[in-house]
Amino acid sequence: CEGNYYGNDGSLWTISEENVDEYPDNPIGNVVQSLYVHEDELYVIINGSSNIQVFDIYEESLTPIQYIDTNGSGPREMLIHGNFLYFTNWYSADVKKINLTTWEIEAEIAMPGLPEDIIIHDGVLYVSITMNHDWTDGTQVITIDPYTNTIIESFEVGSGPGELLGHEGEIYVSRTYYDPNWNAFYGTSKIKEDGEVVFVNYGSGASCGGGIYSFQNSVYRIYDGGIAMLDEDLNIMPETRLGDYDPWEVYSAEVFGENIYFGLSDFITPDEIAVVNT
Repeated sequence: CEGNYYGNDGSLWTISEENVDEYPDNPIGNVVQSLYVHEDELYVIINGSSNIQVFDIYEESLTPIQYIDTNGSGPREMLIHGNFLYFTNWYSADVKKINLTTWEIEAEIAMPGLPEDIIIHDGVLYVSITMNHDWTDGTQVITIDPYTNTIIESFEVGSGPGELLGHEGEIYVSRTYYDPNWNAFYGTSKIKEDGEVVFVNYGSGASCGGGIYSFQNSVYRIYDGGIAMLDEDLNIMPETRLGDYDPWEVYSAEVFGENIYFGLSDFITPDEIAVVNT
């Protein structure tokens, strides 16, 4: 659980069938940003505290095995490729690369703005640049060679690129951007296999979130209190929506197999996890 901003109350919980268990050493830091499971290890980015905590996963428990201080970098999202952990950072505006044998940061790849999501596709890292250095809306997705630690290419995908999804050889980009009064606008872009970029803007009235998912061989976005399928032209198909919650309370969502997990919050604890099985 993310916790309150600067509340130092981020926490870990485990859901197994009907059981919900709290990690006994909660809280673990200030603003839990993201989780990543690799084999039998759990990696947790603590954004406000600027660290990464690593746990061994056992059937009944989590055991901490490593703590990585990122020196105030503002870490965001991560992935593992080969024997390296790559993670994006806002305050240092880079992608850092950790050797998982030595647990040392081996490379810091400067970005043209504030990087958010990171995925691997055809052996290349894709990184969304959600904001520019001056914190205005970014417009780029860049690619990185993980062996040379250099930028290969930049794609202009429209304002506010956030979450990325590789699906059937193409890269989908969920976008959220803002006007001067911080009114939110939404869109989706797609980088095709030939490098062409197509995009659609939904405007300010669409009840979208940032999540974009592959589910039952189709691409879905958070929409109107659930997730809804995108058509070939990236338009949202409201009739395909799965989940029926108040749009304002859907804080996050994730897909695991045939289950869709919704993080529901009224911003007053306790919050809830709802599971939709189709």
